Amino acid sequence: MSDERVSRWMGPLGLLTVIVLFVGFGPLSGNGSYNENSSGSVVAAWYNAHVAMSWASMYVVGLGLALIILFVSQVRTVLRKAGGEQTFWPNVVFAAGILLVAGVVLIGTFQVVLILAAHNHEFAIVKFANFFSDNNELPILFGIALLMLASGAAILLNRSVEPLPRTLGWWSILVGVVCCIGPLGFFAFLFGFPIWLIATGFVISTKARRSAKALPPELVISNLA
Repeated sequence: MSDERVSRWMGPLGLLTVIVLFVGFGPLSGNGSYNENSSGSVVAAWYNAHVAMSWASMYVVGLGLALIILFVSQVRTVLRKAGGEQTFWPNVVFAAGILLVAGVVLIGTFQVVLILAAHNHEFAIVKFANFFSDNNELPILFGIALLMLASGAAILLNRSVEPLPRTLGWWSILVGVVCCIGPLGFFAFLFGFPIWLIATGFVISTKARRSAKALPPELVISNLA
């Protein structure tokens, strides 16, 4: 599949990524009647009563991470073209996306430990894993902050050929900065990052469709081949 065809589907891809992550981190993650200081037996009882939902959350979030890799890979391609094949900031964007995915995978590893320890009634391990799970936002916020700041820098500094809107670049910078402001980072994860995924996807899709309409029919067919 050509880069032009992938770009035309970036809008739906961004939207799908947000929906999948919302389902995985939201309804399927559950809202247990426990907190970070709850005993291991209380936490284990909740997880043993919601085994299927817990595993479903893991698989859905995994799908969301795969979609993020696809999305960020194409964003790097678009940013390289927009900057006249300059590669530094687009490569940082891609590396930040990989770090974000790796951070979530690390968090997911502890979640698997929590589920299995609850099943085996290892209450000390459950208590530790639960405390970690309630205080594990650093890898996610770091990954989002680096991704947003690098994206903003690429959009605002590399404007040689077909630049993306400056508004999108400033929004990326804003989300990246908010990620670094303590408790406010939660809002960057809950609102800023999803909005960026959807907005960036549809901006890229719109530009790709407009570019295709501006080309002669024979070139459009060759580009999509």
